[in-house]
Amino acid sequence: MDDSGNKNVVLVIGPANTGKSTSLMKMKNQGDFIYMNTDLKELPFKHSFMSALEVADPMDVLGYIAGIEQSEDAKGGVLDTLTFLMQMYERMYVVKATDTQSAWGKYGNFYREFIHAIKSGTKDYAIMGHTDSVFNEVKGEYETRVPVKGAVGKVGVEADFTTILGTKQIRIKDLQKLKNWENDLLHITDEEAEDGFKFVFQTRITSTTLGEKMRSAMGLWNRNELYIDNDLEQVFTRLRSYYA
Repeated sequence: MDDSGNKNVVLVIGPANTGKSTSLMKMKNQGDFIYMNTDLKELPFKHSFMSALEVADPMDVLGYIAGIEQSEDAKGGVLDTLTFLMQMYERMYVVKATDTQSAWGKYGNFYREFIHAIKSGTKDYAIMGHTDSVFNEVKGEYETRVPVKGAVGKVGVEADFTTILGTKQIRIKDLQKLKNWENDLLHITDEEAEDGFKFVFQTRITSTTLGEKMRSAMGLWNRNELYIDNDLEQVFTRLRSYYA
């Protein structure tokens, strides 16, 4: 495989309450990760992250990533979420600026510095992003994206990621109607069977999700791995194996 750039970077996208944060819960090496919280809300589970940092200034995130890269102990970082990070930057550095044109340029530069920091790094990074849906009148369909403003938003943050997973809530009876739905990365617990639904990652687009942005390198996922557990431990394990 091509060894240029950091391959262990995952963008996890979806609406609120679809399992983005809970996808971190089963990570075996939580204690080796730095969690960067821009949403300023508690995680929905008891965690053991090396550090759980509440981001008060978006510029601090660049320093946190530099620290992760320099650390002998940290294996990676989680940003929860990119959406709120860019909203924080806008609120603190664009809205209050006297020269807003210059400020929007710096907004774009900050985003590019962030992307460069994680993609030129050597550690594992999970980047969470809230999504919204906008109706594309030309295509006649809704397009789902991570909402970021300025020139960055015109291109779309998704263009900067090779591995993008969508978080979904799916009814188990609907899941079981699908052809070849069973795979080694999808497990239905007794609790999920009782509740009748499951949080999953969707790994690629389908005819019913053409306006969404899931994607990955060819061959990373098997065809029957359309839906997998929303478990980032499994994802990073697969990435390491694929790019070995």
